[in-house]
Amino acid sequence: MRRLAWVGLVASAFAGLVGPAPEGRTQTRAPGEKKEPAPTTEKILMRDKLTYAKDALDGLSVEDFGKIAKSAEMLRMISKASSWYVFDSDEYQHLSKNFQEQASDMGRHAKDKNLDAAALDYMRISLTCVQCHKYVRQERAKTKP
Repeated sequence: MRRLAWVGLVASAFAGLVGPAPEGRTQTRAPGEKKEPAPTTEKILMRDKLTYAKDALDGLSVEDFGKIAKSAEMLRMISKASSWYVFDSDEYQHLSKNFQEQASDMGRHAKDKNLDAAALDYMRISLTCVQCHKYVRQERAKTKP
């Protein structure tokens, strides 16, 4: 117990010595290092979509049906966002519609507390993601000079 208290005291003292960075001070970059551009709406939505997919998997792992249902609804809503559409093609529309239906199915199965069906829906969603990303990469490769 004394050792734990000692470690806590040392950590507190160190934090007090170091303290927060002074205001107005910016992080320096190495010479020649490029500043990363601000993320696009598409990237932000994709990051959020990935976060909710991870949350769904977490919910499936611990049988948290509320978490699964919430994640499924958010995935469906993100996919329906108008700014989400990358290509105006029948194939892309088909993949998007599949994703939205699969997310709805996962949410319904979560509400029914059917873990096996929700897990299968999660696998279908994952497969659709892979297929869609493959399609988008192929289409973008066609338009590059």
